[in-house]
Amino acid sequence: MRAVTFAPAVLALAGFVWAQTPTERVIPTLPPQINALPSLTPTIYDDSAPDSQECPGYKASNVAQTGHGFTADLAIAGANCQAFGNDVADLVLEVQYQAKERLNVRIYPKYIASANSSWFILPPSLVDQPEWDGKTTANSSDLSFDWSNDPTFQFRVSRTSTGEELFSTYGHVIVYEDQFIELVTNMVEDYNVYGLAENIHDFRLGNNHTQTFYAVDAGNPIDGNVYGVIPFYQETKYHNGTDSTAHGMYARNAHGQEWLLRENTITYRTLGGSFDLYFLSGQKDDGSSSALTTIAQFQVGCIGTPAMQMYWTFGFHQARWGYENISVVQEVVDRYREANIPLECLWNDLDIYDLYRDFTNNQVTYPLPAFTNFIESLHANGQHYVPIIDSNIYVSNPENASDYYEPFANGAQLQTFIRDPTTGDFYYGDNWPGFSVWADWLLPSSQAWWTSEIVKWHKGTPFDGIWIDLSEASSFCAGSCGNGRLNENPVHPPFLLPGDPLTFDFNYPEGFNVTNATEASSAAAAASSQAAAYSASPVLPAATTTTQGRTEPTPGVRNLNFPPYVINHVQSGHALGKSAIAPNATHNDAYNTTEYEMHNLFGLQISNATYHALLEVFPGRRPFTVGRSVFAGSGKTTSHWGGDNTATFGSMYLSISQAFTMMMSGIPMFGADTCGFARNTDNQLCSRWMELSAFFPFYRNHNVKAAIGQEAYHWSSVAESARRAMAVRYSLLNYMYTLFYHAHTEGATVMRALAWEFPNDASLAGTDSQFLLGPSILVTPVLVPNVETVQGVFPGIGDGERWYDWYTLEEVHAAAQENVTMSAPLEHINVHVRGGSILPLQQPKYTTNETRHTPFGLLVALNSTGGAMGSLYLDDGESLVQDATRLVTFAYAENCLSFTSEGSYHAAQPLANITIAGVASAPQSMSLTCGGAESDANVTMAYESGVLKVAGMEDVTASGAFEKDMKVCFGW
Repeated sequence: MRAVTFAPAVLALAGFVWAQTPTERVIPTLPPQINALPSLTPTIYDDSAPDSQECPGYKASNVAQTGHGFTADLAIAGANCQAFGNDVADLVLEVQYQAKERLNVRIYPKYIASANSSWFILPPSLVDQPEWDGKTTANSSDLSFDWSNDPTFQFRVSRTSTGEELFSTYGHVIVYEDQFIELVTNMVEDYNVYGLAENIHDFRLGNNHTQTFYAVDAGNPIDGNVYGVIPFYQETKYHNGTDSTAHGMYARNAHGQEWLLRENTITYRTLGGSFDLYFLSGQKDDGSSSALTTIAQFQVGCIGTPAMQMYWTFGFHQARWGYENISVVQEVVDRYREANIPLECLWNDLDIYDLYRDFTNNQVTYPLPAFTNFIESLHANGQHYVPIIDSNIYVSNPENASDYYEPFANGAQLQTFIRDPTTGDFYYGDNWPGFSVWADWLLPSSQAWWTSEIVKWHKGTPFDGIWIDLSEASSFCAGSCGNGRLNENPVHPPFLLPGDPLTFDFNYPEGFNVTNATEASSAAAAASSQAAAYSASPVLPAATTTTQGRTEPTPGVRNLNFPPYVINHVQSGHALGKSAIAPNATHNDAYNTTEYEMHNLFGLQISNATYHALLEVFPGRRPFTVGRSVFAGSGKTTSHWGGDNTATFGSMYLSISQAFTMMMSGIPMFGADTCGFARNTDNQLCSRWMELSAFFPFYRNHNVKAAIGQEAYHWSSVAESARRAMAVRYSLLNYMYTLFYHAHTEGATVMRALAWEFPNDASLAGTDSQFLLGPSILVTPVLVPNVETVQGVFPGIGDGERWYDWYTLEEVHAAAQENVTMSAPLEHINVHVRGGSILPLQQPKYTTNETRHTPFGLLVALNSTGGAMGSLYLDDGESLVQDATRLVTFAYAENCLSFTSEGSYHAAQPLANITIAGVASAPQSMSLTCGGAESDANVTMAYESGVLKVAGMEDVTASGAFEKDMKVCFGW
């Protein structure tokens, strides 16, 4: 949950009563000066800032070949510039042809004292660092590297086969300072660049966009920095409207940074570190290149492929901040069942905790063992449970023995928390429970401590996965505000909490005033009344700020909290220490590494720690974690949700492009808070969003307690929308699971942009209102209010692609690039199947486990040549290392459907039926061969309107649908 959502200022909460069991306690609040910070102007908006491109650049010398590249010295080519830091005079250039498709360029200081190596070099122990494959040379690479010293060092990366320029610093200088580095690359006109996650922005980033990277606790700001930092982009170039090429670039650097996408250039700037650039050709063996190949190369070669998820995690999840007690969550579970809306997993937000403290249970509202019994009742019904864990740890009040908090005491004994450099003691920030500390993940003891706390908590709260929040990491004050004040704990956060007096949210989605005019009028009146009451209540003085402006570089000194280059950070004042651990906070490693270097890695580290802790809780089982802050490589250990969005149609629409960037980033288990987290939803928005999210990999409804409840059963239209959309999703669970298998093993994408699957159609370059699930399922959601139709294209249809309506299997007839208007009543989402696909289906049931035990069916959608293909991956759905797997390959050609099956995993369910769409007429005959022997089983055929249905195959496949190879041929 984000920190400041509802109150524009801080109420005087010194007398605010916060319920604590078994008694009540008055909680002091933080003074306003805690949040006082200098007011800064982002450098990109500061006309008085130096022009870093006027720096002298560098000259290369002492070139030495290495067999798979070369090294050189780079020496500053003039007087020190000191634009935004202290110039580093001597650098090392390393160029490595690491793999056929990957070229690495590293530039770092020649003389690095061990004490400050972390200033510049990101260790491979923290973030994977790709290396040479042992065989690639310049002669065998897809990519070539050229450079010049005229007038200073500049370089270019191009395709070996065609000479196409992919990256060029020609005409620009390299800037390298201790708190600022910069590269500028030339770009083609009106370029198509995607990625640079995480952002809330159109899919195609455009050439007037600044992507700031600094992990932040802020509620999905459009065009601002948000929770994730994944500095990778993919570019597509369309050539004469007939074909395209694609490539990518990954900049392995964890410092705060900005990417300035401008008309003819992209400028890459960071607040430190080194240049560690990985250029990806995107090329296949035949020499062609594509976005999908580029994305796979990024995952397989640079950051690692995503974790394989457990089968049950693809069911529907329900969460809310505001489930006050066990009775409430039991009612949620019961009402979903009564409404016949599938519910796979129930989640708890902060409500379960005693005073917001991790690893606790409120013994009044969620008492043990009653709560343990509730969770076990979910398990008995084939359902699951996931709670939240925040990233901060409450600090016990040293003057109150009854306030003893064991998780803090255990960590303090190990000295495992981040430190305040001014005192040498722990860094005491502020979060939901009060003054708090944060684990130092650079210490092995932190993992042992974290694992121990999670294992102990699981004994009373037998969860099935963990939800990690506030992992930016977020602190609600500036600096170590708990110094000298721990005896005041627990303090109330320095703002009103949702659920506090005068915090109810009366905002509703676009169009609500049209469809619900009376309710909208009442909400407006209530909002006005609440605002009047708020203005009349005592308010603390507003937090004061001082005008500091851009700090000047000081020789030999690094200003960590206010670096000379000011990134366009979304927090007030653009200050890095606002709502986060201060940049000068130190870690306990040998180098006293600071948060200045580590901030963007906290989310990656806590997700990794939680993953390994869950391996102790569930030995041999795939851990299920969902984290908010992510970095490149996070997908190996965590999934991700889109954070604190809002209940608006605009937020729903932008979730699609956000999902695309997560697919690019190797985090395919992604979903948005369905129906919106903040503000109130309504039946129209929630219906449309429940439909849309049914085709996202991670499917969860979640919202804040200061708004109305939004479980799907509250409105009949939402309930019906959910049932219909979930029926499609649950039918396709095996298809989705197989997509994840290919993502895990090959770096393939799950959700796909139309431009990825149809790379030669330039009209699709910016399409983000439709998407594909894998290569075969086209989803066209309604993304605006008060309509009953939707427009969408059917890509490739002018080149012979065939598309079929999911519900009727009727073939679509449309012109190339035609924007087709389709019927879309409130309870309906348009879904189409791509010709050439073979989809394994099962009957949708209430849980994923029930669904998985129903008979199989095959849907064959024929392409323009009468063919189709597909695959199915099967395993036990949860083991980290499988004892048995099965991979089934389907093909339809020359009027015969066949499949081959490899592996030893046994799926006992039979194959009951086969449906073939796109057939011109009824066949005259059918033959069936199973396991090499012809079958005379009583199988039936029925044909109507282009669809052939084969039924009665249970006897043929009684030993299991795919235990034996099969071939079914039809005679016309």
